[in-house]
Formats: sequence, structure tokens, C-alpha cells
Amino acid sequence: MQKNLLLCVGGLVVGFAFGFLFTNAVTKPVAGGAAATRAATGGEPGPLRPEQMSGQLPPNHPSVEGGGAGSAASTSAEAQSAMDKADRSPQDFAAQSEAARVFYGLHDYDKAALYAERALKLKGNDFDTLVLMANAKYDAKDFVAAQTFYERALAIRSDSADVRTDLGNTFFNRGDFDRAVAEYRKSVALDPDHVNSWRNIASAAFQKGDKKTAEEAVRQLSRLAPQSPETEAFRQKVAEMK
Repeated sequence: MQKNLLLCVGGLVVGFAFGFLFTNAVTKPVAGGAAATRAATGGEPGPLRPEQMSGQLPPNHPSVEGGGAGSAASTSAEAQSAMDKADRSPQDFAAQSEAARVFYGLHDYDKAALYAERALKLKGNDFDTLVLMANAKYDAKDFVAAQTFYERALAIRSDSADVRTDLGNTFFNRGDFDRAVAEYRKSVALDPDHVNSWRNIASAAFQKGDKKTAEEAVRQLSRLAPQSPETEAFRQKVAEMK
């Protein structure tokens, strides 16, 4: 949050800022980690030069027309390079996965999903690619598809508390708070100190008006993150519940 101003003005700013934090803390789920540690890119390359945009694209290359200056395909040399390599080597799993990772890092979720799908056709049980595909679908707000890919990933590696929490978030975002809490509880069964899962249990409990579950989650958060502003927001919300 922004630093506070002084005296009366400071009080107004703090009140507004805390209200914003409070609203977000108790109404929005926190990514478990699989979605929170979304493919680091190490900084974006500079835009392509005009001469780099000329020439014929390889077969099956995603179109860059109409993307404008904001399109990852038209502005990122890294994306262009990753596309070219993937499209010229369609049977190269690593090339497809790398293209998916690059586009995901550039927030181009459609192309990230396109290359992740190609990678999964070559190696359908790759855990990291399944999670990447799920993350791309999640961030594109296709929560049904995200659920499917998180479940496929968990069928391979069931001990990931992060992915389990992200699966729970797909239900939270569709208003199925009971199913969301069920997944979050599986996450804390794997890792009792998984802070984001406890935060999400609290948020879902508030949505349901379930004071008992909210109190349980706040007790855990008070143990794990006692000084966190989010924990304080949750404490206040519990105190207001009937």
C-alpha cells in the first residue's frame, strides 16, 4: 500500500487505503503459488524494428495482424524468436513449451494456451505444462477450462498445495464456495502453514456467512502472519459477523 500522509490528510488516505485492502482481502482469492509464481521473463525485449516485421511467416504461425503496438507478437523480439523456433520445429516439445512460457510472461494468454496445447499433444502428462495451460486459462477467466487442467496436473502430482489452492480458486470465482473450501482444506492438509489457502478459506467463509470457519481461518492467520494487513482486515470482518 502507499505510504501514509501526515495528520488529518493521512487519516483520510489510510482509511481509504485500508478500505480498499479490506474489500480485496475478504472478497478475492489469493493464488496458491502455481499461479502466483507465473513464468518469470526477466524483462521485456525492445520492440521489433520495421525490417524485422517483413517476410513470410512459417506454416501454422499465429497471425500477428491486427495486434497493434500492444501485441506481444508484434512488439517482443523474444516472442518472435520463440514463435519461429516452435513453428519451425512442431515436434520439439521444449520449443512449444518455451513459446507458451514466453507468451504467458507477456500476458498473451491465448497464444500461451495455443503453444501449451501443442506441447501437451507431444507430452500430455507434463506437470509444468499442464499448470502453465491452467494458469493461462485462469488468467483469461476461463475457469472451467482452468479447473480441467489443474485437475490433470494434480492427477500427476497430488502433493502440490499451490496447485490445489489454484484449483480451489476456479470454484471461488464461479461462486461455488463450498467446493472452493473443500479444495483449500486439501491444500492445508498437505501444508498446514499454507497462508494463501487459509486466506482463501476465510474469504470463502465470509462470502458464505460462515462465522465458525472464518474464525478458524483467522486463528491460523494470526499464528502464521500476525502482522499482515490482510490478517487484520480478516479480524475486523470476523468481529463484525453475527
